[in-house]
Amino acid sequence: MKAVLRTMGVLAVASASVLTGVSAAQAAPACSTARVCLYDNYWFTGTQRTFGWVTSYVGNAANDQASSLVAGPPSDWASPYVYFYRDANYDGHAIIFRGGNAMNDLRGSAMIPGVNWDDEISSVWG
Repeated sequence: MKAVLRTMGVLAVASASVLTGVSAAQAAPACSTARVCLYDNYWFTGTQRTFGWVTSYVGNAANDQASSLVAGPPSDWASPYVYFYRDANYDGHAIIFRGGNAMNDLRGSAMIPGVNWDDEISSVWG
């Protein structure tokens, strides 16, 4: 019976991967402790830029370029959240991620009605 249940579990995971189009190669990459990794394209592809959890401006090359991101684990588990801001110097709208999480397509996160987070990040604070 255990073997049957184990096989069913494996098939369920495999089916979910096929249905969502997610492969092991597309899983979120790791990002270092107290760092964020921003990617220019969806599914963690394109140019990767890494910043600390406190970055008042991501710079001209990275400004408004992120389409996917990984928030590395926090250095202090008492403060596990990192904020991504639309504008430099921690200004404007913000989206919050718990350290150790990722988002493969920022188009799926709404900022305000009709506007998503794709190509909008300018500063980071955690």
